[in-house]
Amino acid sequence: MYVAFFILAWACSIVWPLALPSNPWTWFFGWSAIDASVLLVLWSVWLMLWRKTTLNPYGKPQRLLTEGPFRVTRNPIYVAMTLSYIGGAILLADVWGWVFLPAVLFAVSVGVIRHEERILLEHFGDEYRQYMNKVRRWL
Repeated sequence: MYVAFFILAWACSIVWPLALPSNPWTWFFGWSAIDASVLLVLWSVWLMLWRKTTLNPYGKPQRLLTEGPFRVTRNPIYVAMTLSYIGGAILLADVWGWVFLPAVLFAVSVGVIRHEERILLEHFGDEYRQYMNKVRRWL
């Protein structure tokens, strides 16, 4: 979903450009956000593989992860993808990247995260409910 919305923003910026400033600072912050997102994804994926649970949002989870980045957010990979999208929007230097940010967050929350939460509640019940009460969905 993030890629689809970013491509839409990029296409809109070509058809109806609404440019924002672009300078060395925007490049620095854009690439820094992308770098941070890559590190967060790698950490999260490594932990999921190490604990032998599925990376597939529609797969059957084997374990409930509550350590590492999962202590801060229930969805560190989506946080990382959002950070990457924001970095891309900064680099795009056009309003359209920012216009579609709320839409992509809504689509991911409703279309993917709620589904994952239902699966986790089915598999882990009260343990997941307690985790939900302690750790926020995003940040």
